[in-house]
Amino acid sequence: MLPMTLKQLEIFVAVAEHNGFRRASESLNLSQSAVTAHIKLLEAHLGVPLFHRTTRSIRLTEAGENLYRRTGRILDGLEDIVRTFHDEASMSRGRVLLTSAPSFAATRLPTILARFRDKNPNITVHVREAYAANILDILRRGDADFGVGPVEKVPREFEFRQFLADGYSAVVAAGHRLAGRKDIPLGELAEETILALPLPSRTRIQLESAFQSLGMTLVPHYEMLHHQTLISMAEQGLGAAILPETAVPPSRDGAYWAARIKHPGLTRRVGIITLRGQTLAPGARELANLIAGNDAKA
Repeated sequence: MLPMTLKQLEIFVAVAEHNGFRRASESLNLSQSAVTAHIKLLEAHLGVPLFHRTTRSIRLTEAGENLYRRTGRILDGLEDIVRTFHDEASMSRGRVLLTSAPSFAATRLPTILARFRDKNPNITVHVREAYAANILDILRRGDADFGVGPVEKVPREFEFRQFLADGYSAVVAAGHRLAGRKDIPLGELAEETILALPLPSRTRIQLESAFQSLGMTLVPHYEMLHHQTLISMAEQGLGAAILPETAVPPSRDGAYWAARIKHPGLTRRVGIITLRGQTLAPGARELANLIAGNDAKA
């Protein structure tokens, strides 16, 4: 026995709503014999008659009434599914789930999101900030479409598209001895009170490694989770905050100064992170390209 098909259900609904096989066949652009055959197959599969037939009319049996109610809900649900995917494909509606390193989310991302919203007002973007290691876990769980952040070694299960080499800055108060300097060798920070992000941030790990390469040990006086907190503390003269360049916006009132730290290899590879082989939905793909500086929809 052939299984019940969606086509049979669509034909059944048409017959029920048009109160006849002829009118249903005309609406479906099928022959009346084809409509009749599909209904017979459906009745055979279910094991019950669906219509009371007379020479002049047809009407639903009790089983037919029951099937009609259930089928209506099924077809409406399927139409909604198709409509949702069509809307996503046409970029007229949808949702993008993004996880981003805080350094990028705080400074670069807002401008990009504003551009994306202006182009795609009906697509909602949810952003979740996370350290690099946590970004990978979020993607593994399927809780985000893609990630933006620094990755030193890319696990085989991920793909990484770099779009930025991010250096480091020393942020100090405007009256600090280092203020006004464009570049500062890392070794000159040895005698400074250091303000830094805590472990397990990738930034902290990379800084500790850089200090060790000079035979120095990084011992921050203050450790804070948020970049802006460290900048505010540096602004008040509490020390030199070492942060990724992307995390440091220009000082609007000149209260702090940011100088690039010179040290071989002290940069972060920042890029788009996805699961290997993953195909992004149109909205997520466009946002990822916008972030990477490539507006093409390819």
